[in-house]
Amino acid sequence: PPPLCAILDSKNSRINALIAPSHVSVISGAKIYKDIVEKYSIPAVVSGFEPVDMMESVYRLVKQKVEGRSELEIQYKRVVSMSGNLKAQALVEKYFTKRKSFEWRGLGNIADSALKLKEQYAYIDAEVVFDEILSKDSVADNRACRCGDILRGVAKPFDCKVFAKACTPSNPLGSCMVSSEGACAAYYKYGTL
Repeated sequence: PPPLCAILDSKNSRINALIAPSHVSVISGAKIYKDIVEKYSIPAVVSGFEPVDMMESVYRLVKQKVEGRSELEIQYKRVVSMSGNLKAQALVEKYFTKRKSFEWRGLGNIADSALKLKEQYAYIDAEVVFDEILSKDSVADNRACRCGDILRGVAKPFDCKVFAKACTPSNPLGSCMVSSEGACAAYYKYGTL
């Protein structure tokens, strides 16, 4: 939720509905999006990844918009519940704590938006164990890359000067092209969406 709120709070954000990821929601439960739906008055659907799941989720969002509703729905009920996996949540709570801040590629530092191992587990924490060899320097986003704008919904991949030229799935310059789930990677693979 914190990165999502940062995106929705950003200037010029044109996001008016959310397809929420099921892989996160399996553990956390769909409940983590409830406050976002209420605060921003936007519909949200927790969706599976199959094409039929995505199509049904888009249908549900359009239906909510047409009916003037802003609600949280779970399309992927075969895996996701409102409460999530309580045993997994207890394990996360046992071993992890929130970071005061975390730098997200394309979005910058966002408070309370990531986890880290609790101090009592420092002996197995790679950030602690390998502290001397890990770089503390932040790696700046490529200036030509518009990933931050794409993440905020103020630009599309085709608006980026390096999209499908210098920035490709085999040579990603920004986080939107790194994963096959990223917006740029999807535009690259499927064309003019």
